[in-house]
Amino acid sequence: MHPFLALLFALLIPGYNGFTSYPSKQLVTTRLSPSKPSSPPSSLTKVNTLPEAFTHNYEDARGFFYIWFFGGSGGVGVALRQFPAQYAKFQQLLSMKNDEPTLGGDTIGISPLTLYPRDLSKADLDKVLNNKLSVEQMVQKGPKVNYLSQRGYLCYPSFVDANKGCNPLTVRAVFDAMSTGDNVSPDVAQTKLDEFKNDTSPDRAAFKNSLLQTKLSGFASIAFLLFLLGPIVGATCLDAASAGWFPEWPGNDNLPSSLLVGPGFWTIPQYWI
Repeated sequence: MHPFLALLFALLIPGYNGFTSYPSKQLVTTRLSPSKPSSPPSSLTKVNTLPEAFTHNYEDARGFFYIWFFGGSGGVGVALRQFPAQYAKFQQLLSMKNDEPTLGGDTIGISPLTLYPRDLSKADLDKVLNNKLSVEQMVQKGPKVNYLSQRGYLCYPSFVDANKGCNPLTVRAVFDAMSTGDNVSPDVAQTKLDEFKNDTSPDRAAFKNSLLQTKLSGFASIAFLLFLLGPIVGATCLDAASAGWFPEWPGNDNLPSSLLVGPGFWTIPQYWI
């Protein structure tokens, strides 16, 4: 289950108000027994990521934990698959660094943020952009390696096949300037190729800007996913677990720091229910 689906499911539960912040004192009165010692006061205000309706019933809190834990686990799987894929793509770019053929000559000055192993030749780029085939013809003549390519999308292998005799790294760069993956809508691809071809600036600014934008978009999507899995999903699971299995533990008000600095996670078994 994707974290967004888990969030949507949680929002549909009656009485949900998980985006409301509550003072730390209120959390103590709802979770802790007066007979138990309280943890040292914190200089930070505790933000309640758990809906108040779930703080009074440990069974409901456990159910809420399961929703977010398994939903977050699906997100973890997605994130973990991205790192090997990105690393493999980077290795592929490195392997293309010295691939022939190349026309050489002046370069266009692509941004180092694209993580390309070298700059691109203007002559090599013009050769790719001046391809006489339309995107529709590339799709028809190229290999159908996946479902999207069978549905009319331009896939990277088809683009490579349509640009035989061109510099491989430049072919990869032009495709990356149109898509963050290995497939792109034919309408988007044709619009982008026409834009690149009609750009008369000496450094091919339209192409360079598009390449940088797609690269940064890909990196940002991974960073955003990690943000969801960390502060949001992690904090929600931790609060739900504490309310479901050790609601009277003195450190609940200062999670997660209280796991290591007073009273410490090793005291949790004393309050386990």
